[in-house]
Amino acid sequence: MCKEIPVAMAIAGHDPSGASGILRDMKTFQKLNVLGFGAVTTVTVQNISKVKKYQVLSESLVAEQIDVIMEELSLKYVKVGMVGSGENARIIAKKIRGYGLKAIVDPVIKSSSGATLIDSPESLEPLLKESYLITPNVPEAEILSGMKIKSREDLLHAGKILEELYGCAIIKGGHLKGEDFLFCEDVHSVKQPLLPYEVRGTGCTYSSAITAFLAKGYGIRESFVNARLFLQKEIEKSIKIGSCEKRIML
Repeated sequence: MCKEIPVAMAIAGHDPSGASGILRDMKTFQKLNVLGFGAVTTVTVQNISKVKKYQVLSESLVAEQIDVIMEELSLKYVKVGMVGSGENARIIAKKIRGYGLKAIVDPVIKSSSGATLIDSPESLEPLLKESYLITPNVPEAEILSGMKIKSREDLLHAGKILEELYGCAIIKGGHLKGEDFLFCEDVHSVKQPLLPYEVRGTGCTYSSAITAFLAKGYGIRESFVNARLFLQKEIEKSIKIGSCEKRIML
C-alpha cells in the first residue's frame, strides 16, 4: 500500500543556482514536510546575481511532464511559477482545468535583476483565469491591475481589482512597507519587519510555502499567515556566498 503523505506539484523554471525556480520550490516543500513533484517549463542561465538568458521548453514537453505525474498521483494543489511563453501558459491552464487542480500562480514577469521572463504579461491571462490564488509583488500587481501602487490605499484598490479579475489574490508588500494582503472575499494582512538586504527567491519560496500549507490541509487564510512567517525565518537565516552581493536562503 502506498503511504499517504501530503503531496504538491511545482511547475516552474530551472535556476541552476538553486536560489529560485523549481529547485527552490522543492526545497520549500521538503522543509515543510510535503513531498514535491515538478514539471520544468524553462531552463535558465543564471547565478545568484543575474539572469543571462533562458530557453523555453516546448508546450508538448511541459504537458507530458504534468501528465506523467498525474498518472500516479491524485494531488490537488500546484504552484506555477515562470512559464516563459504564452503557449506554455495556455497548456498549463488546460491541464489545471482538465485535472481539477487548485493552482497557486506566481505571475513571474521579470527577475529581481530586471530580466524579462515572459514574452508579454498578456500571455499569462489564460493561466491567471484558471488560478485558485495569485501571488504578485507590487510591480507585477501594477501590471495586472493597470494602476500605479504608491501607497497602502493604492494597494488595497489594486487588490480588489485583481480579486474581481482572477479570484483570490495576495499582493506581497516587500516593495512598500512589508505588509502583505490577502484578498479573498474579505481582506486580511500580515506584516513582518523589512530587513536591510536583498534576498533571492523570496517570491518562489512564498508561493510554494502557501501551496505546501494548503496541501497539508490548512485553509487559505492560515496558509497565507503561516507561509509569511516561514518566509521571514528563511530570510533571517539567509547568507552571502561567493562574490555575490545578494543573499541566498539555505
